[in-house]
Formats: sequence, structure tokens, C-alpha cells
Amino acid sequence: MAANLADQLKHVKLKKTKEPTRDYSGLKTGGYLTEDEIKDYDDNVLAANTEHWVDILRDVTFPTVTTPFHLEDAKLFIDVYTRLYQNKDSSQSIDLDWQTHLKDEEKRHIKTISERLEKAMDIYTTKGYAFVKLSSRSAKDAPLIQKRFKSLYINRLSSFEESEKGNENVKITCLLQAGFDALRVKTSFDVIDMFIRSERVYQDLLLAVKHKDKFNENFIIREFVDIDVDMEFRGFVFDGELNALSQYNYLLFSKRLNDNQEEIAGKIKEFFNLVVRPKLKAGEYFLEKYVIDFAVTRSDKEGSLDKVWVIEINPFLNTTDGALFSWEKERDILEGKQGFQFRIVQQTKPGSLTMMPQSIRELLKSI
Repeated sequence: MAANLADQLKHVKLKKTKEPTRDYSGLKTGGYLTEDEIKDYDDNVLAANTEHWVDILRDVTFPTVTTPFHLEDAKLFIDVYTRLYQNKDSSQSIDLDWQTHLKDEEKRHIKTISERLEKAMDIYTTKGYAFVKLSSRSAKDAPLIQKRFKSLYINRLSSFEESEKGNENVKITCLLQAGFDALRVKTSFDVIDMFIRSERVYQDLLLAVKHKDKFNENFIIREFVDIDVDMEFRGFVFDGELNALSQYNYLLFSKRLNDNQEEIAGKIKEFFNLVVRPKLKAGEYFLEKYVIDFAVTRSDKEGSLDKVWVIEINPFLNTTDGALFSWEKERDILEGKQGFQFRIVQQTKPGSLTMMPQSIRELLKSI
């Protein structure tokens, strides 16, 4: 997950330039930045947006359609989030119903957005579920301030034996899976509720509206595909080469991942080298460095883990979570100067729950 953009650049000092600098509340970094460096950051973030690669990789990523998300829609979401949720903790936000605080004009605007989105979602929701994000990132932080998250967690936990329910690794597995389940949506209201509550969406929209001349945001609507939380992986590509691969959910220990790590790494490398990279090259995708997420699933319910998907492409920047790699200390690895490396969690990590957000720890205490 990308770093908290709302806390970025607030303390960054800019080199003096001939032109006055604008207000950039985006980029987390030490030292000094020129406006050119900030522009490079912004351009890299926007270049990783889904529209730039989803058609090129349509055969190897989840079925996807889009519908417009206009500049005025973005301004509305920013205004509502700023007014209702900004600087509030989860205990305050979870009980705050944004619908009761909308102005009449905002209600009409939300209704228009909802109708537009619902029509586009029907292709997947009439027979199943959808996953919806904006062009950049998803609202995966929103479930933590939605009341239904607790019931989703309890439902996942109920599938384990009573003797296993106190196990920390089991709890982490269920928390991660509940967070994934929460992104499975059926209606446009489900989507809008998450987006309005999401700090991630708010941060991304701040960046998008800053570049009004090239504003190109959409609702990205995807067929929902079940992914086991231990079968997501983050890859680091530099100069077109996949140099590093990491378990995505790195608080979780998975025995089957440890038992099959060489096979899985081989599948993903082969998939990238023989399928993904040629497609991106043929499609003239313009980024040579990026972070790419993969999922490994079964072709059918009873089969082995034999299908690899591209989930999404992210900017090759230290604001993108490095998973089990350090942007600061291991840049050489990520840039391919030390050969390919694959990292997974090799044993359970006692105390991992203490690394979870405070809202999660409070939820666990209430059960």
C-alpha cells in the first residue's frame, strides 16, 4: 500500500528556483526537491494509472470496463471527505453517516454518479460481484471504518476450529481475507460509501485535480475474482526486467507458500518474461520501471494453483510499499544489480498484530 500522501511534502524544503513553487502535499522524501523532481513524481504516479495498461494486458488481467469519473465528481468527493472525515480517527468515522450531512445539490450529484456507475457495473453484478477502484488506487482502507468489517472477520474466523481461533497467524489471515471480502461489491452505493470514506481515494484525487489539464480519472470496474491472501505478490521492474518479487501480505506466514516457493517464483517469472513483458512492449507501454502486482489462482475450484494474473501496475517510487524489500537500503536489488530475489515470510512473526492499525486492535478486543 502506498505511503500516506496526506503527510507528504509538508516538511520538504524546496530549492530556490526562478519560478514560484506551488503547494505540493504529496511526496514523502528527505532533503530537497526541485520542481522538476516533483513533476517527475507526479508524472510517474499518473503514468501507472489503469487506463494506460489495462487494454494491453486485457488477456492476462481481470475482465475490466470503465465509466467516466469527472473533474466535478472528484471535487465533490474531496469536499465531502474534507468536511466530514479529514483528521478524524476510526472510532469517530465509523459512526458518521455521510448521507445525512449532504447538501441538496450534493445529493443530486451523488444520485447522478450512482446511476452512471450502477449501469456500468451491471455487466458483472447481475451474475456475480464487482471490484471497483479509481484510475490509480482502490479504497481498501475504507472497510476499517465500515461497520460490516467486524461481521466479515467473524465469518472468516468461524471457518477455523475453536482451538485455532486464538492463533495470531489465523487472526491475521482472517483480517486480511475480511478486508478483501469487503471490496467485493454489488451496488453503486457500496462503492460510493467506500470512496467517500477513503483517505487513499482522497489523496489520489488531490493529485488528479491538481493536473486539471490532463485530468483523466475513471471508475475502473472489474469482475471480482477470489484470491487467497497468501497468493498475492509484488514485483519490481527496472529497465524492463523483473528483479525482485515479494509476498504481498507480509505479516502472514503461509506453509503452502513456503512449501511451493520455487515453483511459484518460477511461474511468475516465466509469466512476466514470456507473456507480460512482450505484451507491454508490443503495446508501446512507456514505463520501463514500475511495481507490478500478481495473483496466483486455480483455473477451477478443485485444481492446483496454476493461473497467474496481473492485478495492477504501480509507480516505481518509494511511496509504493516495498513489501519485504527496503527502498532506502536495498535499491540496488530493486534495480537489478544483485540478481533476482524472491522473499516470503519464512516463519510466524509473534507480535504481528501489534503492527496492525489501532482500529484493528480495538476490533479484536471487542470480540
